[in-house]
Amino acid sequence: MVGGRHRPRLVCGTSRVDRLIRLITIDTSIMEKNPSFASHRTISALIFSGMLLISGCSTTAVHPALNAAGNLPELIPVRDFVANRGSNFGYRISPDGKKLAWIAVKGVSLHIFIKDLERDTTRTLPAGNFYGEFEWAQDSRRIIFARHQGDENMMYVTLDTEQPDDNPQVVFISPGHGVKAQFARTIPNDPAHVLIAHNQRDKTVFDLFRVNIDTFQQTLIAENPGNVSEWLTDPHGELKGRIVKQEDASALEFRQPDTASYQPLYRWSARDEVRFVSIADAGAKLYLLSNKNRDRLALIELATASGEEKLVYDAPLVDVSGIYAHPLTGEPLIASTEPGYPEAAILAPSLKASFGFLNNHPSARFDILGSDARFHRLTLASSTDKGTEWYLYDVERDRLEKLGATPSMAFRDTLADMTPIEIASRDNVTLRGYLTLPKGAPPGRLPMVLLVHGGPWWRDEWQYNSEVQFLANRGYAVLQINYRGSTGYGRRFQELAVGEFASKMHDDLLDGIKWAIDKGIADPDKIAIAGGSYGGYAALVGLAFTPETFACGIDLFGPTDLAKLVEDFPPYWKLEMNLWHRYVGDPGKPADRLAMQEKSPLYKADSITKPLLVIQGGRDVRVKPEQSIMLVNKLRQSGKTVDFWLVPDEGHGITHWPHRLEQFRRTEDFLSGCLGGRSGGFDFYQLGAWLF
Repeated sequence: MVGGRHRPRLVCGTSRVDRLIRLITIDTSIMEKNPSFASHRTISALIFSGMLLISGCSTTAVHPALNAAGNLPELIPVRDFVANRGSNFGYRISPDGKKLAWIAVKGVSLHIFIKDLERDTTRTLPAGNFYGEFEWAQDSRRIIFARHQGDENMMYVTLDTEQPDDNPQVVFISPGHGVKAQFARTIPNDPAHVLIAHNQRDKTVFDLFRVNIDTFQQTLIAENPGNVSEWLTDPHGELKGRIVKQEDASALEFRQPDTASYQPLYRWSARDEVRFVSIADAGAKLYLLSNKNRDRLALIELATASGEEKLVYDAPLVDVSGIYAHPLTGEPLIASTEPGYPEAAILAPSLKASFGFLNNHPSARFDILGSDARFHRLTLASSTDKGTEWYLYDVERDRLEKLGATPSMAFRDTLADMTPIEIASRDNVTLRGYLTLPKGAPPGRLPMVLLVHGGPWWRDEWQYNSEVQFLANRGYAVLQINYRGSTGYGRRFQELAVGEFASKMHDDLLDGIKWAIDKGIADPDKIAIAGGSYGGYAALVGLAFTPETFACGIDLFGPTDLAKLVEDFPPYWKLEMNLWHRYVGDPGKPADRLAMQEKSPLYKADSITKPLLVIQGGRDVRVKPEQSIMLVNKLRQSGKTVDFWLVPDEGHGITHWPHRLEQFRRTEDFLSGCLGGRSGGFDFYQLGAWLF
């Protein structure tokens, strides 16, 4: 039956689970009555018992295409995708070139590793509530990183890498609760100061400050008049310009020498996209990625004295997606594009001989993470669809030294290949994306997951994706379509999405499914739709607007009421609202509001009949929890069953490893029931997450 639920076969008996539950009950009751029993030995024994009793439980595939496959790879445990103790990332070399720092797991938590390259010694400090990437301060002693407050507000702290290991102290260098800070840059030759922007004064915009990281004294550099979306600084930390936004136009204004006044240098309409890259040649040149007067983003050079524009680099099919500029001079060095597989072009003639790694590893994507102050030694990331390796690169000797690798590289032979695809939509628009087929299964009539990216102003790329590889390992073909509105393919392609939520944007996804069915890849009766943010919205649209297409769906923090979504956006999104009004609608206009309601899954909930899993962060400020709660309540009031997991301390994304583990476990069990793929069963890290 279309959308029917399989009954997966358990590999191990439920009596083993029952015995573990009794063991947990006994041990926890003993610990409550006798705290001295709650020792490391007791916990270790409990975890070991859990490993013995449950870790073998799994469900085999019952879908015919998978059941008949004799070469499916071994099930990779969920923990290896989301909580691998071999995790390491973020390698950065200090400005003096003498130290290397990175983040890795030590014991059961993230630590900052600091290696003295001259002495070949390494020490560690707890990372605490670490978020994202970090920077070395110019003193080559302290590092600067962000702490997430759970609601997308950020604060920045410093950590002295030479302090005692047992009690490292962090020093806050930006305001705390309720303030969103943005790190701008360190300042060469001024190790005591950094530039930070934050919205403490006015929650809708960001002022720029010079912050003394010794004393936390803030000096205001520029107060935002209410329309500045970005402050532009040169490699030496000098404020040189700003980008101001109006409702229908934007301008790059350059600061006049020895004055506080600004003069427009470059203007563009609300339909254009312009990104600041760097300032070079002592402020004489400015580099931008711009699609003004063209379809695709290209690298241009502006003479700041005359405003004369010069094309530096463009690509034939896609936008230039990124530029790496010299950290000391601001000169563009490397341009990145993503036509299918990633490509890179060396822009500086002086580097063509030395940056041999770009030519020697054509199947990988390289990203420069950082450099020392002389640009003699760099840290690099080399990425494929199987994972990432990190290197220390000696520019003068053109020599790579491997530093580490993602844990996935240890089992890369088990992982599936991600292949770029190109299809035609029903209205003859070229759509690009990626297809990942489960390894060891014949590529015919497979259960499939249509995994929809968020944004919608985003795109899928060829790279390691833990969700894609997890789904493929469980036996599913994974289809990713960069539907109209996705970034990276030029202005015309993106603007095809204006007014097309739940319409042609969804048609593109359906056309991708039709392509997979016509090619004999997908079983038309066993297709799921899943995604986060806009991808979650697309999943709900799929179940509510075209329920006959899908067997089930997974919605992660997807909006259900578009008008309410736009009304509830964070205040600092003020300067981006024209984009949402143009593409989605202005809820302040009655006609727009009605159209937005007609495209909102909340008002089509009666049509949702297939199994649905909804996951929502309780601290989400983009798609507020009420969006999911309203839909779930409406479905339940009409007698429908929906699996709903509200995660109180997560925001717009599931980031903490115990929650990621739970997300993946719920996903594999849910899809096993409605598509017939495999499930690894209880992962003993779930027990560890419960204990710790």
